[in-house]
Amino acid sequence: MTIEEMYPITSWQAMLADENSGLFEHMVSLYGNRKLIEEPMALLKRCIDEFARSYGDDREVFVVRSPGRVNLLGMHVDHRGSSVNPIAIKEAFFIVEPRQDDTVVLRDVNSDRFPEESFAISRCLPDGEKIKDWDSWCHDEFEKRKDDPSISSSNYVRAGVLYFQHLNTAGNGERNPAFRGMNIMMGSNVPPAAGLSTSSCLVVASALAALHANGLEVDPMELCEQCGFAEWYVGTRGGFGDHAAIVMGRNNRILHMTAFPFTVDSVPFSGDYRIVLANSLVEAKKQVGAKDGYNTPLASYAFGLWLARKNFPQYAEKMEHLRDINPKTLGVDEAGIYRILKSMPDRISREEVRELFPEKTEELEHLFRSHGAPADGYRVRQVCMYGISECIRADLAVQYLNANNMEAFGKLVSLHHDGDRVARLGDDGEMAPEEKEYSDAKMDELISRVQSGDEDAHVWAQAGAYNVSVPEIDMLVDLALQKKGVVGAGLTGAGLGGSMIALVKAESAQEVVDHLAENYYRKKGLPAKVEVVKPVAGAGILGIGE
Repeated sequence: MTIEEMYPITSWQAMLADENSGLFEHMVSLYGNRKLIEEPMALLKRCIDEFARSYGDDREVFVVRSPGRVNLLGMHVDHRGSSVNPIAIKEAFFIVEPRQDDTVVLRDVNSDRFPEESFAISRCLPDGEKIKDWDSWCHDEFEKRKDDPSISSSNYVRAGVLYFQHLNTAGNGERNPAFRGMNIMMGSNVPPAAGLSTSSCLVVASALAALHANGLEVDPMELCEQCGFAEWYVGTRGGFGDHAAIVMGRNNRILHMTAFPFTVDSVPFSGDYRIVLANSLVEAKKQVGAKDGYNTPLASYAFGLWLARKNFPQYAEKMEHLRDINPKTLGVDEAGIYRILKSMPDRISREEVRELFPEKTEELEHLFRSHGAPADGYRVRQVCMYGISECIRADLAVQYLNANNMEAFGKLVSLHHDGDRVARLGDDGEMAPEEKEYSDAKMDELISRVQSGDEDAHVWAQAGAYNVSVPEIDMLVDLALQKKGVVGAGLTGAGLGGSMIALVKAESAQEVVDHLAENYYRKKGLPAKVEVVKPVAGAGILGIGE
């Protein structure tokens, strides 16, 4: 089998040394200009050289490039059918040599942090049968390893490889084709647990590597959705918005992606603005116990939608997804949306949910398996307030971006963060906890205000309370918003750690970087992890042209 774009290690090294090679031209097309490829080319060279030292310089390999992503707006709602507005940034490289057996050997250029791991594809999947329910099987596999506190890169690589082998398995268990294994050298500039979707970056890279090594092609749109399912292997239950941003990313464009049905468009990123990215250095881990923090609000979303259908049966058929609870879809005014939200309980226990929905016993038990029972109940109303508002904000974003109204877009980003924040920086320089309540009285007040024409009472202008930020990210956001030229700032990623982004006028970007370096990192005795980033192209097999 001939594999395109596979060349001897020595040929890759020669191309990396020649700035007039097709490889350089291909990289410029992905990043926009030659200055922007300096860092990725240095990383690629390191990966190629490490592969040669580790596996031998007499091998033929192909290269997979997969970026991270920054979601600017549409946070925590892609799996509710909403739109998201992300960009692709940075990169991970997989140097891949197909093997004759089915063993995958994974090595990292940072071997001190990520030791070598390997797995045999056939031993990780059921023998002689096809997995009947990928979701349930992933739950069972997670239970087997949940007491392991390590965060293993191989779990994400396994996710991509095993899922696509599963898709290429017949009902009788026959694998067509039976996947070849791979020798992989990995290197990444996407920091782990920083809210930049390192996990999805690795899932996409491993899926592309396995497909290419075995002569298979998948439509890009389908690849995005399937990678979302693949990542369930690591224990979380998100959508595929991150994977789509990684696959579909475009140089100097902001994507606008909508699920159910999946569509992708893009709008230009204003040349007058920059994106400042700051890593809080609080790791946002997605495995082991942290999965409760990610999966609990997803259950609240589900309960809220069920309750809306139950309490307002006249709209039930129109409310297929949480995104559908909006004035346009239901044909109601904004006060009507608030009445639907008011009908949801502020908090509800598992026992109460079971009593309300006895017909959903199986579905409930499936949901409950993904997380522990919250001690104070599910905060359905505040979570759904966030989700419904964020769905509307995510669509408003396109209107503002097409009009180059970055101030209005930035306001939406800050509103999203207010729904995530758990603390606020006070005038005394200290962080104070922030509580958000959506009592019946508060809902009645919103109904009255929106009916009177109060511009600040629009549904999209309500933050809600998803509450997956951490005080460190809240501090970075508030510090950024202190500076002139910043039009919006907020958490990016799934939360519970990670990074924040700030939208900044170009002439103020470096001042914001310096301000965060001085007032967050130096004051905490931390290395400054703050930089200016730009949108780059999405994942794929690295070509060298003619």
